[in-house]
Amino acid sequence: MANLTDFCVQLPKIEVHAHINGSLSPQTMRALVARKVDMNPELAAFEIPDSLDRIDDFFSLFKFIYQLTDDEVSVAFATQQIMEEFAADGVRYLELRTTPRANSAKGMTKASYIDTVLTTIATKCPAGMLTKLIISIDRRNTLEEAQYTVDLALKARECGFPIVGVDLCGDVMKGSFEALRPAFERARQQGQFPLTLHFNEVKENMHEAPELLSIYPERLGHATLLDDPSRAIIYERAVPVEICMTSNVFSKTVPSYEDHHVKELLEEGHPFILCTDDKGVFGSDLSNEYVLAANTFGLNREQLFEASFKSIDAIFANNETKDQLRAIWGAWKNQHQDLFTE
Repeated sequence: MANLTDFCVQLPKIEVHAHINGSLSPQTMRALVARKVDMNPELAAFEIPDSLDRIDDFFSLFKFIYQLTDDEVSVAFATQQIMEEFAADGVRYLELRTTPRANSAKGMTKASYIDTVLTTIATKCPAGMLTKLIISIDRRNTLEEAQYTVDLALKARECGFPIVGVDLCGDVMKGSFEALRPAFERARQQGQFPLTLHFNEVKENMHEAPELLSIYPERLGHATLLDDPSRAIIYERAVPVEICMTSNVFSKTVPSYEDHHVKELLEEGHPFILCTDDKGVFGSDLSNEYVLAANTFGLNREQLFEASFKSIDAIFANNETKDQLRAIWGAWKNQHQDLFTE
C-alpha cells in the first residue's frame, strides 16, 4: 500500500493559485542559469537555495528569478518546465497566474510576455493536464497600467487563448484596490472574467475588505484574517478560499500550521482549495500541501480525495469542463480503491 506521500502524489489535484515566477523549481532556475550565463556571467555567482531559511532570502531570490525570466525564450522554457512539474505531481487542472512584464533591453513587452506564456500553455501543456491562465493586476499599478492588463486579457480571449480570470496581487502594503477598481469592473462587465483577489493577508489590509467584497469576487486568495462582517459575507456567498499553508506559515501571516485558518473552513464545511502560491520559492509542491493538511488536521485519505474533488467546483471553467474533471476523478478513485485502505 502507498504511504501518505505517495497517495497524495497520485491523487488527482486542482491547482488555482500558482504564480509563474514563484513556481520555478531550483532545478529550473539552474537550467535557466546555464542557458543565460554566457550573456550574464553574474548569474553564476548567485547561490540557488533548495529551501529558504529566512524570509529575507525571499526578496533576493525573486530579484534573481526576474533576471532569469527577462526574455521570451526564457519565459517559454520556464512556463513549460512549471507545467511539467505540476503534471508530474498529479495535478490534472492548473490555473497559472502572472503579471504582465516588460524588459526593453531584451525587446520583451508586456504583450509579448503574455503572448509567450499563453502560446506555451497552448502548445506545450503535458498530456493529461489542462492549463489555463489568470492575468494579474499588481496593486502598485496605475489605473492606466491596470486597464492595459485588461486590454491584454480581452485580446487574448478574442484570439482563443486559454485565459480564464483576473487577479489582484502584489505588495499588500502598496497601492489600493479602489484606485484600480474601474479596471476590475471593466474586466467583469466587458470580458465577463471571474475575479480572484488576494484578500486580508495582513491586518493592514482588513480596512479594504468591504470594497473588495463589494465587487463580488468568485474566489479569494489567502483570506488569512477575517473579521465578523467579512466572515458573514464570505460564508453567506460560499466564496471559495485559495489556501496556501506553507506560504502563509513561512511568510508569518499565520503563526503555525496548527493555527492555520483552513482549520476553521474545515470545521464549517466552507469551500476551499489547497494551493502552493510559490512552490519553487517555498519548496512545497501541491502533494506536500495535502500531506501537511492530513498530518496537521487528521484528514484521512477519503477526506483528502473529497477536498480535491470539491475543488473542481471552484475552478474558472464551464460546466462541461467541470463534469469532465469529475468523471476523471471518479474513474481514478474506482481504479485505486486499494490506496484508500490505511
